Amino acid sequence: STNENLLVRALKFYERTGHLDHSRQLLARLKDSSIEKSWKTILEGAQMEARAGRYSIAREWLKYLTHHVPWYGPLYKIHSEFERDYGDPAEAFSIVEKGLKELPRYGPLYLVAFRLLEKEDLSRKAYDLPKTMDMVSRADNISRELLWRVHFEAAQSQERAAVLLMGEKPKLSLKKALYATRRSYSKAIMLSPPNLVWKIWLASGRTEVSCGNTNGARDLFLRAYDCVTEKGRSTVLLECARLEEFCGDLALSRSILCKARNEH
Repeated sequence: STNENLLVRALKFYERTGHLDHSRQLLARLKDSSIEKSWKTILEGAQMEARAGRYSIAREWLKYLTHHVPWYGPLYKIHSEFERDYGDPAEAFSIVEKGLKELPRYGPLYLVAFRLLEKEDLSRKAYDLPKTMDMVSRADNISRELLWRVHFEAAQSQERAAVLLMGEKPKLSLKKALYATRRSYSKAIMLSPPNLVWKIWLASGRTEVSCGNTNGARDLFLRAYDCVTEKGRSTVLLECARLEEFCGDLALSRSILCKARNEH
């Protein structure tokens, strides 16, 4: 409602100007309001208290909202990230699961789950990321618009795991250890919208640089350049220049940078 939007703006203003007492006075007036008319304001208040370090109050309000507003996906994301950062990761994952039970197609919750499970897998030195990849499989039912992001995040998790595995077993080939990463990038490329696919080509090229496959990286960067949007072209050219500098061709690196400067 308009009134609630004004209250949220007032809370943000008082927080920004350092008058948290005024914000809390506004929140106190909601004591007798119905949840339908006040939940947005309470949510903003909970986040304000978390930023102020009053974690117990923020937690109490977030639990209250999760119980009474179960249909609002971003609430579960905010609540789980709060527990991840200031509480218990196990509780954070429990909130994610509760949210996915209510809203099984809400993609952003899966992304939170991936990061929680990756951390758990790596803490157990399970470098094949079994729990993380199980969650990736569960995410197959989300909208196609976000499904590419699932595999993109999986690829980056697998790359981090491969690098840590090499620290444990330095005789392994990083190029081979990155097989699962490449497979996930391929899935992301097939599912990505045309205006975003350049980002995946670029990320996969960086992966190839990390394992010394400079020819493969060059091909991937060129693919990124072929489909990049105008806004992202300078980013791709900068990566191309860095690659040629890494390969020792400083003249070509400078030439690419000059091209980037002339175009932008």
